[in-house]
Amino acid sequence: MKVKIEFVVGIDTDVLTQYMTELGASGESKRDFVKSTMIAGAVGTLEESLLNSGLDYNCVEVLK
Repeated sequence: MKVKIEFVVGIDTDVLTQYMTELGASGESKRDFVKSTMIAGAVGTLEESLLNSGLDYNCVEVLK
């Protein structure tokens, strides 16, 4: 099954800049950093929920 999810996130750029600096995340733009962080968090949350339910958690992948 494929599910497309779209939404807009508002974030304080000063806070984001500070966070990225603390992580040493200088290799990507702020936009790409937020996008990749949120995608990773969402996939991880779903996988953890599946695992906690005793189901296969390796069935989630980002297609695009």
